[in-house]
Amino acid sequence: MRHWVAATAGALVLAGSATVTRAAGVEVFYWDAVSVERGVAQLFIDDELIAAQDNLKRTLHQPTKDDGGNVPLLAPAPDSSLWAYGSIVYDTRRQKYVMFIQDFPSRDMFLTMSDDGLNWDAKTHDELTPVRMDIDLGKLPDEARGHFGMDLFSCFYDKNDSEFPYKGWVWLANAGHAWEGIWYLRSRDGLDWERPHQIVDGYAGPGDPTHRTITQGGRTLYGPGDVTTFYYDEVEDRFLGLFKFFSPYDVRPGFSSRSRAYAFMDRMDEPFDTDLITHVELMPAMAEENGDHLFDEYYASTAWRYESLWLGGLKVFHGPGNYPYSAADCAFLKLLVSRDGLHWDKVPFTNDDGITEVFIANGPEGGNDGRNDGGYICEFSQGPLRVGDELIYYYTSTSWGKQRRPTRLMGGGLFRARLRIDGFVSVDWGTLTTRPLILEGNDLTVNGVGPITVRALDAQGNPLGVATIEEGDSLAHPVTFQGHSLGALTDEGIVRLQFEVDWRGRLYSFKVE
Repeated sequence: MRHWVAATAGALVLAGSATVTRAAGVEVFYWDAVSVERGVAQLFIDDELIAAQDNLKRTLHQPTKDDGGNVPLLAPAPDSSLWAYGSIVYDTRRQKYVMFIQDFPSRDMFLTMSDDGLNWDAKTHDELTPVRMDIDLGKLPDEARGHFGMDLFSCFYDKNDSEFPYKGWVWLANAGHAWEGIWYLRSRDGLDWERPHQIVDGYAGPGDPTHRTITQGGRTLYGPGDVTTFYYDEVEDRFLGLFKFFSPYDVRPGFSSRSRAYAFMDRMDEPFDTDLITHVELMPAMAEENGDHLFDEYYASTAWRYESLWLGGLKVFHGPGNYPYSAADCAFLKLLVSRDGLHWDKVPFTNDDGITEVFIANGPEGGNDGRNDGGYICEFSQGPLRVGDELIYYYTSTSWGKQRRPTRLMGGGLFRARLRIDGFVSVDWGTLTTRPLILEGNDLTVNGVGPITVRALDAQGNPLGVATIEEGDSLAHPVTFQGHSLGALTDEGIVRLQFEVDWRGRLYSFKVE
């Protein structure tokens, strides 16, 4: 949270607007002071906290794949694949994690459960539990074309609803103009889902008058489209809708400029006015610019709260283009960052392999006899699970991409990858100085690898104390300044922090307790 801050020679005054109580003395304004909540990690994935930097080097860290992404945790049945077109929720009554996963090409939904988020009941496809979803609409309209069925599904577990704690959105595809779109489903147990009513008007192509159109960047985009999901924000008790928009007229031959839009909703079980979507937030360049390649499309995205910010995955599908990290007609993941859930940026740093922006890459297409993650990567809607001292990513991938041949979108399975807590981006070396920080705690801890020098400065940048984190790796290095806590260094409760990271060190985050 930002505050208006006015510092004078005699006093420090905080205010919530441009009107500031003035005290005697010389007045200095700090317009972007940041509240540091107790126990909430502050990360350097974006520049929000940074007022100044010198020779700073940051790296985007890829989650480490179990078995290198070559062996699935759960393999599909023959001549099929498994897609993360679902969610992983925590059922407080069962005290179990519940994973909803889809079979392709049948589009049937299954689930499996886990006590600890690591060991799942289903070890084979045959051990998955079928999920029944009420999506039978009766006789389809005459204009319905193609294979009717369920596309993307997302859900959350409402621990405050004792009757129907499971609530979800499902996209019904190829259902005609009147029916195609998002439908609301609910369930008592996650196994049997009922359909009370439709909540979002359908989308079926440029001839459908229920479309929402947005003209932006010289393109006319239509939506919401099929790859539309939601996220329940427990902090604000509201929902973030993640909407697909695209141009039905090719920007480039064979491609439709798939893009991403966002809007908050108070409820997800009522009709949503799509006119509240004012703009498309993420639209691919369809050119060699802004970290994109010529044929990259933003096929899907996820969003979740993480400590002091929002993070999400961006699924990038590309037809042509054999990239070193993703073969043609495959999809890989980038990482997104936001401070408010509505305005998003791709994380722009190079990763551990020296490749810009790529967060989870594909393996070689068709690797390990069609068992690896070399094809079409899909991501569950809720983000990683925190298990012990790790972030656990579950994702699915086919082994082959969308090439129309017998192996199209086949093979692969469910995969797992791991990341250290707060380990998305590290400061590898250099010096950064934060904005003025309004402390809601006293004791400073740092997640990182020493050597790191930490300097406490007052709001004007004058030194208050210095500390050194020696060599060693910890999620919570305790930092004191000549025996004093950070909060004890200032009567006003506002400081700047300056981190100087040695080339042997790594800085991931800090927090106050």
